[in-house]
Amino acid sequence: MDTLLEDALGELFRHVTSGASPGLEITADQHKKISNEIYASGFADLLLPQAAGGSGISLYEAVALLKMEGYYNVPIPFAQTVVTRVWAHTHSVDLPEGSFSYASSALQIDAQTRSATLHKAWHGHWVDHMLIATDQQCFLAHSHNRRILQAYHGGLFAAVAWPTQGLSRLDLREQATHDLFHLSVFAMLAATVGAMEKTFELTLEYAAQRQQFGRPVSKFQAVQHQISEMAEHVCAADMALQMAAATDGSAQTAPGSRALAIAQFQIAHIADRIADIAHAIHGAIGISQEYPLHHYTRRIRECKSCFGSAQYWAAEIGQHILHKNNDTLFAFLTSAQDEQRTG
Repeated sequence: MDTLLEDALGELFRHVTSGASPGLEITADQHKKISNEIYASGFADLLLPQAAGGSGISLYEAVALLKMEGYYNVPIPFAQTVVTRVWAHTHSVDLPEGSFSYASSALQIDAQTRSATLHKAWHGHWVDHMLIATDQQCFLAHSHNRRILQAYHGGLFAAVAWPTQGLSRLDLREQATHDLFHLSVFAMLAATVGAMEKTFELTLEYAAQRQQFGRPVSKFQAVQHQISEMAEHVCAADMALQMAAATDGSAQTAPGSRALAIAQFQIAHIADRIADIAHAIHGAIGISQEYPLHHYTRRIRECKSCFGSAQYWAAEIGQHILHKNNDTLFAFLTSAQDEQRTG
C-alpha cells in the first residue's frame, strides 16, 4: 500500500492526541473534538470503494492503518468505525453519521425500569453509536439517551444503560450479522496488535536508555532474552492478523472464520506475556501516570478476550479440525487462506 495514507493518518493521530497525554484523563469535550477531527478527515470511509467516496483499498492493505488506533492510543474506536462503515455499505444498512462501537454479549433487559444494560461496552461512555448483537438480533443505540453506570479511570470499557424504547432493532440477514461480528473482532485485534507494537518500542527504548552498573540494561543477557521473546510474540501477532486479513482482495469481504479464530487465539494467548515482559523490564516506572506504558498494556489486557478468551477460540479451531478431513494439523492451518478465497 502507498505509504502516503499511513503518513497522513499517523500525522492526524499525532495531532489529535498531542493535547491528550496517555497519562491524563481527557474530557468529554476533548473526546468529541478528536472524534470530529478524525471523522472530518474522511479516514472513516477509507475501506469504501472509490465510487462511494473511499480509497478502495483492501482489508489486507488497511491493516497498518487500523493498527494505528492502538499504536497512538486513540481514545475512540477508529478501527471499528472504519469496518462498520464498509459493512453498512456492503449490506445496504442505513446508519447515522459518527463513531461506532460493537458489543456481542448479553444485553440485560429490566422490564420494571424499562431499561437495557450492557456491562462491558467498548468505548460505551464516549462513542456516538453502539451496535449490540444478542440472541440473533442486532440493536442500534445512541449516545444521546445513554446512562453511564460505571466507568474506570483510563479504561476503554464502561457499563452503560439505555431506555428500551431508545434501542432500534436492525433487520439484518444472517450473513450481515455474521460479517459484522467477524469485522468487529478483526478491528479489535488490529487495535490490540498496534498497542503491542508500541509497547515493544517503548520497552526497547527504555532498555537502551536505562543504566545499571555502568551500562544499559539492554546489554544484560537476561534482558536480551526477554526482549527477543517479546519480539517473537509481537511478530507472531502481526502475522496472524495479516493472515486473517488476506481475503479475496476486497475490503467488503469479512475475514474467514478459521483464519480469524487462529488470529484471535494467537493474540489472546500471548497478550499477557507481552505486557508482563514490558513491565518486568521497565520496573516501577511502567505503572506511573507520567509514563505511557501502562496505558498500552491496559489496552492489550482489556481487549485480548473481549470477544472470547484464548480457550474459547481454541475450541473453535478444534471444531473446525474435527469437521475437516485434512491429514495433518499443518495442512488445516495452512489451508485457511484457501477457505477464504473459495468461501
